[in-house]
Amino acid sequence: VALTRNRYMVGFISLFLIGGLSLMYFYYQNQINRAKQMAAMRTKISSDLHDDVGALLTGLAMQSEVLALTAKETDKPKLERIGDLSRTAMGRMRDTVWVIDSRMDKVENLLDRMKEFAAESLSPKSIQYIFDVQNIDEKKNIGADVRQNIYLIFKEAITNIVKHSDGDKVNILLKNESDKFILKIKDNGVVKDKAYKTSGLGSSNMKMRAAQLGGALEFLKNDGFEVFLTAKSL
Repeated sequence: VALTRNRYMVGFISLFLIGGLSLMYFYYQNQINRAKQMAAMRTKISSDLHDDVGALLTGLAMQSEVLALTAKETDKPKLERIGDLSRTAMGRMRDTVWVIDSRMDKVENLLDRMKEFAAESLSPKSIQYIFDVQNIDEKKNIGADVRQNIYLIFKEAITNIVKHSDGDKVNILLKNESDKFILKIKDNGVVKDKAYKTSGLGSSNMKMRAAQLGGALEFLKNDGFEVFLTAKSL
């Protein structure tokens, strides 16, 4: 009787374990499928935005330039303004598309985007720059919100250097140090009062994004101007 009872107990425990493992398997499989579906949806949305809205904005900018060639002198500034606004909107849309696209969810995609923006912004102004990456796994996955916040802080800092700095060199450092991530952007310009005041809510937005990263942002003035971000390790 005892042997029979033990067999029933072993059988019951075995069935319980099998059932529990099966439920866990189906749960995680469902989570994986949902993640794949979400990634596919993000990729589709980003592709549609790029193809449809991007084409419209490009066409609008080109059309305004063509009309400006034959327009009255009094109308040309308005058409040029439309072209500028279209190109600005197109640039912001590109940033949005990049953030949404699930194919860009690696650290290397963030670094590539930052390098591209630095080259497009600094090189035409004859500003030399060094892009230094230390102790960062470029193949590691990174959340879209983290990518966006780091990139937009970087973009605002570089934009302000282009607009306001009288320097000709910029050092850009990204590194993981212990359990934190550091982003440092420093130029060699002469710092003047209000020289680096950002337009609108630029500096406030940068600090807000740093807080969303669980980090902090400092603006330092020592042998040039420096934007110093610390956040959770990438």
